Amino acid sequence: MGIQKQRDTAIADEVDDSSQASGTFKAEIIAGLKHTPKRIQSKFFYDERGSRLFEEITLLEEYYLTRVEIEILQKYLSEMAALIGPKAVVIEFGTGAGVKTRMLIEALDKPKSFIPIDISREQLNEASRELAARFPSLDIRPVCADYTSTIAIPLDSETAGKKIVFFPGSTIGNFTPEEAVGFLRQVAKLAGPDGALLIGFDRNKSTKVLEDAYNDNLGITAKFNLNLIHRINREFAVNIPVENFDHFAFFNNDESRIEMHLISRVEQTLMLGGEEIHLGAGEHIITEYSYKYSSPAFQGLLGSSGFVVQARWTDSNGYFEVCYCITKS
Repeated sequence: MGIQKQRDTAIADEVDDSSQASGTFKAEIIAGLKHTPKRIQSKFFYDERGSRLFEEITLLEEYYLTRVEIEILQKYLSEMAALIGPKAVVIEFGTGAGVKTRMLIEALDKPKSFIPIDISREQLNEASRELAARFPSLDIRPVCADYTSTIAIPLDSETAGKKIVFFPGSTIGNFTPEEAVGFLRQVAKLAGPDGALLIGFDRNKSTKVLEDAYNDNLGITAKFNLNLIHRINREFAVNIPVENFDHFAFFNNDESRIEMHLISRVEQTLMLGGEEIHLGAGEHIITEYSYKYSSPAFQGLLGSSGFVVQARWTDSNGYFEVCYCITKS
């Protein structure tokens, strides 16, 4: 059922319900905190509050990524739309607030349908309704799912046509290069033999520019990172003092990635779902990797994943790049 058939009701075409999502969150949090080193997957940033904080981050002066990608889209969308062609089926991973989505759909020639996929139920609902209001003739089929673990999309005869996977932002950088190849191979299968991928990635650049983007003067990124503790408190019905943790982000030059961590300020023991998690004073919890690539390195990654790059565009500073790729025949 497309959203135009249910505009005033809750979205029905969701892959997982809230109880399932909560159970997955709890299990993965416990497994990550028992791992060495301790990890919390970055996908868990995006509860309702985390999604709002991220939208604030995208407006920060230091956080260039959203701004420069929009610059690229504004300048080159007509070229991108010409390559994609008419009556496309657009599948987007991580729709978020839908700003770049609206830009793409407006530029396309009679897109056939749009399938937004996002882990944040609230933001997916809101963005889908806004898109339905703006594009009343477009068949919108939202899917609430974790696309990092599954990208099975309910396609049928109504959504037959050239599939274009839209993966904006720098989310591909949250995967290790090996994980990115595995993920993009799945995307190539989803797109099919006549399909395409429109993807953005963050280029390597000066350490100062990179680190400033994740350590803004207003502390919004710190709030975004620390919101993981608020979410753990809510989901597990516990009361871990948020002030027991510090935000820390730096560029790991050897691995070509930004790393974001939470640091335990004190020795503490967390009781989560009957599990005892010990944290030493100064111990780190990794919450995000964001890999940065040179253009040749990313093109090599796409080639290893089953894609051929047909066109690429960058911003005036050369900070960011968007690539249009087709699947290898």
